[in-house]
Amino acid sequence: MDPVKHPLDWWADGGYHEVIRNTGWNPVRARREVRKAIRAYGWHPIGRRGYEKLRQDIMDGRMLDHDLV
Repeated sequence: MDPVKHPLDWWADGGYHEVIRNTGWNPVRARREVRKAIRAYGWHPIGRRGYEKLRQDIMDGRMLDHDLV
């Protein structure tokens, strides 16, 4: 993944505030685009704990070519 231009990376790094800061989107669009990207990769986190685990996996580098290892 390109860490500079990918909303999912910004979300993993700083949450929706980071996505908003880098894109200029409003909070609703930022959330929608991040969730759309998550679904596009076939991930289906459930609840806050699921999203937090996915975010942590992205930050820890447990991804190769958009797949969790």
